[in-house]
Amino acid sequence: MTLPPMSRPAVPPRDDRYYALGQLVETAAVMEIALRLTFCVLVGGKYAAVVGGEQETHWLIETCDDVTRHHGDLSVPQRDAIRAALRACREANRDRNRLVHDAWGTGPDGAPATFSGGQQSYQISGRVWNIAQIQAAADASASAQHTLLAAIEESFGLGSVQAAEEQLAAYAVERGR
Repeated sequence: MTLPPMSRPAVPPRDDRYYALGQLVETAAVMEIALRLTFCVLVGGKYAAVVGGEQETHWLIETCDDVTRHHGDLSVPQRDAIRAALRACREANRDRNRLVHDAWGTGPDGAPATFSGGQQSYQISGRVWNIAQIQAAADASASAQHTLLAAIEESFGLGSVQAAEEQLAAYAVERGR
């Protein structure tokens, strides 16, 4: 028995939302690096990069928040500034997750996306996100990471962030990354 030739799925037309999404993913990755630096500074010690170097964004945010709340070397205003920046990171990460995971069930015009299976097509409708909303989420990620590092530099000094950067770089080399 001869099977019919497999047809290739149609390539969707260019959708500039994907380019904006790429920018969002990049700014979220930079925010994650800032969170790793923050973790290393807050926890300190030679093993901070080993513990924080492979953790996911959510873990870094929640753990940094917990450590900040209990950090005895920080004044109340310093703790408040770091925790406010971590809240901004949490919100930016939530929006990034929604955009990346929940929003791509529609075309640029809001029509349901069609997915082809072996013998049938399926339609899914998701939340419609436009380019301006995606760019706003990317801007929020960039702003959150900037605010976080500024609060850490203000509280611990620029040298502490540079030392954490060196620690994470050495760990990445050790891991072959």
